[in-house]
Amino acid sequence: PAPSKIRCAETTALSEQKKGFIANFFDELDAFVDDATNRRLGNGAAFYGKRKSTFYGEQDFMKKDDNEIADPTEDYQGPKNAGYFQWMPDENGQMRPVTRLKNKNIERNPNFWDKEFDDDN
Repeated sequence: PAPSKIRCAETTALSEQKKGFIANFFDELDAFVDDATNRRLGNGAAFYGKRKSTFYGEQDFMKKDDNEIADPTEDYQGPKNAGYFQWMPDENGQMRPVTRLKNKNIERNPNFWDKEFDDDN
C-alpha cells in the first residue's frame, strides 16, 4: 500500500476516535445534568431513582445498568408534578403518593409503563 493511503486511514481512524470521545463526553455531560436536575446526586439516588451518569465511577451501585432504557425497577416512580407529597397505603396495601393536605392521589397514569413494555415493539 502507498504511504499516503496508510496516513489517510490513520487520520480517519484518529478523527473517528476523537468524534467518539467528544460524543461520549457530551453524552456523559447530559447524563450528569439530568442526574443533578432530578436530585439523584449524593444519596438522592436512593429516593429519586438510580443515576444515569458515571460521575461516581463505574462501580457505583446506584447507577442504572443501561441509561438508555426505561426500567420501573431503577427509575423514579413518584409523581413529577408535585414535590410535597407523602406515601400512603391504599385499601390493598399498595403505597400511593398523595398530597399532604387533602390526601389526593397524585400518582402517574397507570399506563405509564405500557409504552415501554408493549409487545408490538
